[in-house]
Amino acid sequence: MFKKWFAYAASALLAAALVIPGFAAADDNSFKDVGGTFWAKDEINSLVQMGVLKGYQDNTFKPQAPVTREEFAKIITSAFFLDLPASDAPQTFVDVGRSRWSFAAVEAAKDFLTGYYPPSGKAFFNPTGKATREDVAVALVKTLGYQPDDLQDADILDRFYDSEDVSPNLETYVAIAVEKKLLTGYNDYTLKPGNSVTRAEAASLLYRVIKNSAADSGNALTLNVDAPEKINTPTFYITGDVNKGAEVYINNEKVEVVQGAFRVGIRLEQEGTYTYTISARLAGGKTESVTKKVTFEKGGPTLEVKGVPTSSDKQSITVSWTVKDANDSSPAVYLNGQRQYGSSATVTLEEGDNVITVRAENADGKSAEVTKHVAFTSGGPVLTVADLPETTDKETITVRWTVKDKNDTSPRVYVNDREQYYSESTTVTLKEGVNTIVFKATNDLGKSTTVTKTITFSVGTSTLTVGDLPATTDKDSVNVTWSVKDTNDSSPRVYLNDKEQYYSTSANVNLVPGPNTITVRAVNKLGKETTVTKTIAFEPSAPTVMLLHAPETTASDSISISWTASDKNDTSLKMYVNDKEVYYSTSYTASLQPGENKFKITATNKYGKSTDVIYTVTYKPEA
Repeated sequence: MFKKWFAYAASALLAAALVIPGFAAADDNSFKDVGGTFWAKDEINSLVQMGVLKGYQDNTFKPQAPVTREEFAKIITSAFFLDLPASDAPQTFVDVGRSRWSFAAVEAAKDFLTGYYPPSGKAFFNPTGKATREDVAVALVKTLGYQPDDLQDADILDRFYDSEDVSPNLETYVAIAVEKKLLTGYNDYTLKPGNSVTRAEAASLLYRVIKNSAADSGNALTLNVDAPEKINTPTFYITGDVNKGAEVYINNEKVEVVQGAFRVGIRLEQEGTYTYTISARLAGGKTESVTKKVTFEKGGPTLEVKGVPTSSDKQSITVSWTVKDANDSSPAVYLNGQRQYGSSATVTLEEGDNVITVRAENADGKSAEVTKHVAFTSGGPVLTVADLPETTDKETITVRWTVKDKNDTSPRVYVNDREQYYSESTTVTLKEGVNTIVFKATNDLGKSTTVTKTITFSVGTSTLTVGDLPATTDKDSVNVTWSVKDTNDSSPRVYLNDKEQYYSTSANVNLVPGPNTITVRAVNKLGKETTVTKTIAFEPSAPTVMLLHAPETTASDSISISWTASDKNDTSLKMYVNDKEVYYSTSYTASLQPGENKFKITATNKYGKSTDVIYTVTYKPEA
């Protein structure tokens, strides 16, 4: 690290003295303008004794004189033994040409006390400008090899009232300088980052750094390198770590070092053994080298195969693979000897053991092969039959099923040996008693699955409902109504008093006087019958007779008697007048005798029921 360079310089008394035009060495180390109470007297005298600084010929040091940027570049270059550029080195800054006395020092220190790089135009250094305190702080931090992440206290600048005066892009470096005690503030708690650095301040800063770094002067340059001995891919990395601030070269080409660590990727074109020399160098001249040999031999592809189980009940499986090859972006892949152009393929298995071989081959003829075995044992379809009741009184039942097969999308299904096409249900006609229903599913591999169900069919009778009848009636006929339902017969036969009734739900029944039995019987197609019996008593009533013309007195010796007669059960009543039957007439003419004349009008129905009406008329002849 640069701290070690500084210590090395201190141990060697920093033989390269600060050479600034107009400066001269005094005969002794006592300057008349640096008195015994001067605050930086010890630091100035020490650096003068070490030969780093010199006074003027008039025995003065001019401690308050400012230091320019190019003068500070010369101080850093001399104190840290920075490498001076070659005579033909390119000019970095437009205002520091090769003819200027500070050209070599500015070029050597440009990475530590950088110049100014405007957005457009050429970079400039401003060599005669005053070196500020923040310029010096940044230069010391960089030359000592500190990195931004070495800062422990990110708020350390907040202790100064003028911390906002620090240039934003330099805050981290100034904070590290304060934290490492390379830069201190003033008694009024200010840092004054933009103030010019005087010769006395420069002497104090350099002395503090040299003193603090002297303890590291004995530390050696450490270089650790890691590189593979053999590789089978064209790209590899050389990694390592080194003292902070050291430069690293691989085969004389400078590589990037971050926080003392480096990682360099290298790509080879041809197979063979390659030698790499890794060198580390500190600014003080210390160097360390490590030699590594790397042998490149191209390897075969890396092949990974998936999707091959040890056993399967599926006739086809999907085999997938991933293949990688550092030397071939598209190795050829063969599945059981057949070239593949994707990353997966379907393999149809045969019953028993199946060998699946996947081979990948790159453009260099190197290959990788994976062989796997899968045992295929085909099973029958999965047949699921919906539950059936144990018993039923219905002659037919609808049965349902589902069938799945891993190797056949449409297994054949049979119900009682009758194939079912494109359906998952069917209707089965039952016989009385126990019925066995056999379901069978067969796939195209000849594997079958059978499910057997049983159901008992108990034949039921029809449900017969006969309309209500009165217990008695005076009519000689009655209308009988009924309704009939049957689970297994939509049109059961109906018999009324053993006479079949066709396509009707009612009929008239003629009654006889006295009790009458009416029997309704329903018989379904399976021969099961239901009978309903009703009883009704027929009690005939007598006819009704009403006289229409029947005066009480008359002066005529004859009279015409008229009437109306009706009966609920007989439309042809027999009529009698004084026991003499009158045929087909509703009137009767009779001769009268003076005085009272009586007439009996009688109506008799077919059931022998009679009604008599007595009529009396008085005949009074005229004088």
